Amino acid sequence: MLTIPGIIAITALAGILTASPGEVNFDSSRPGSAPANWSLATASDGAPAWVVRADASAPSRRNVLEGSATGEDSTVAIFNPVVCRDGDVSVKFRIDPKAPGGTAGIVWRYKDHKNYYRLDFNAGRQTISLFRVQDGVRSPIPERRTGSGPVKRNHDIRPGEWHVAKISFRGNNIKVFFGNRRLFEATDIGHSQTGKVGVITTGTTVAAFDDFRIDKKG
Repeated sequence: MLTIPGIIAITALAGILTASPGEVNFDSSRPGSAPANWSLATASDGAPAWVVRADASAPSRRNVLEGSATGEDSTVAIFNPVVCRDGDVSVKFRIDPKAPGGTAGIVWRYKDHKNYYRLDFNAGRQTISLFRVQDGVRSPIPERRTGSGPVKRNHDIRPGEWHVAKISFRGNNIKVFFGNRRLFEATDIGHSQTGKVGVITTGTTVAAFDDFRIDKKG
């Protein structure tokens, strides 16, 4: 006969075994190491641009994935296990207040470093922007409501504070959520293929990411 502690232990183990392969909080990785199942860019000097760090402020303590960009370059961390055309990807992020002018973001339908979608959060300009990167050229995507002009919403993005963002993409349709609230929608036909998802930093940014999740829909 199982005791209450035994039932609790089995329930906890079942939760571990049934956890979604698309959910990552980096707590199983050793600080100072690279997380399993991720492709991580390196800095121009060959040093790691991404590394797991211990962070007492992490939404799910204790670790985060920290990315550091230099100059105007972008550096990506790509989650390898899930490849999809349609899905929902969310993450919590914090931009370091010591380098508040840079950009943190989400990427999806990532084929290679020259072809993907990206959503940027810029704490210096206090903007949220949506782009398509195709053959290495970054182009803004217009909001569905207006049909013209780039999506560049002004929004309070405070360095040093944690924010949560989500992208929902189905076919040509893109929905952007920030702080658990739908912010805007867009339509684009540039990338219709399947791809991977991940996170990105740009322009002398140091940013931390936690509670990354991808739900594959197609």
